[in-house]
Amino acid sequence: MKYKYLLIAFITLTIFTYGCFKDNPIETISDMGDSEELLVYFETHGDFINSTKAPAFVTAANVNSNLSKYYIIDIRESSDFSKGHVEGAKNVLMKDLLAHIKSIDTSKFEKIVLVSATGQSAAYSASLLRLGGYEKVYSMQWGMSAWHLDFSSKWYNSIRNAKFVGRFDFYSTPKPNFSSMPKLATGKVQTLDKIESRINILLNEGFSKALVDIDTVMKDYDKTKEIIDYFVVCYAPARLYNIRDNGHPPGTVRYEQRIDLKSSTYLQTLPPNKKIAVYDDNGEIAAYLVAYLRMLGYDAKSIYLGAMGMFGNDQLLSTRIIRLKSSDIMNYTYVTGG
Repeated sequence: MKYKYLLIAFITLTIFTYGCFKDNPIETISDMGDSEELLVYFETHGDFINSTKAPAFVTAANVNSNLSKYYIIDIRESSDFSKGHVEGAKNVLMKDLLAHIKSIDTSKFEKIVLVSATGQSAAYSASLLRLGGYEKVYSMQWGMSAWHLDFSSKWYNSIRNAKFVGRFDFYSTPKPNFSSMPKLATGKVQTLDKIESRINILLNEGFSKALVDIDTVMKDYDKTKEIIDYFVVCYAPARLYNIRDNGHPPGTVRYEQRIDLKSSTYLQTLPPNKKIAVYDDNGEIAAYLVAYLRMLGYDAKSIYLGAMGMFGNDQLLSTRIIRLKSSDIMNYTYVTGG
């Protein structure tokens, strides 16, 4: 608790002293670890994840209207890319993203748009690059599922029946007590080198390391204690926390988007030594947050397709959940091959 408030005071003083901090190095508390140092940097350099710039979405319609102005990167596997992609898109795997971004003259394009199958892995990758200072990077919402009906099965076939509703509950679990930040050692000296190192590590790991299925979250459910091994975060408005008759996984804690996960609020109520599973409506906003938390050293994962991946078939007619609707599928032309 004491260290938490010391960190808050330090960040507040840093903001007051340097303003926006662009291109300014930061000073650190002598015993500050890498996790705390990265937190200070992010919060004093725009605080992307807690700002109105996040999530950095563009729609399929917007991309289609600006094909000559945008640089499009499709991060799916080459086999999926060859079956159909946006004309002009470059196929770049996640592990090569940072090097590829560095190799192009981003000033020539209004936006750099990342595209994936459902939008979740593109959101995760875009968040990492944004944290690295690449402010022109966006993810295409819903991914190729919104580009054409031919690709939407990837999304629709993955939504679930409410298999675990009998194990879900409606209790409002309070946030835990404050704790320390995760232990993180990058082996780097300069803050920007630490950030780049973390981005490269996380991109090389791939999105699979940052993704979890609701089956996995619930498989160790203790019927007697009605608890699970994961610390589950509902990163969404209150409407999603106890939606309709579905509820949420036992022990789920709700954190308000852009408000509750700052150093000055409740970031340090997240457990530093426990697996964290985050969900929102459909997984994309959660993926943006998970990228940030993993940069700081938390073992955070985004639940596949969010609430739609948990009990989507029960909610297909609901207006209380944000989901891919038929009107979102644009049926634009696409090209095949490499």
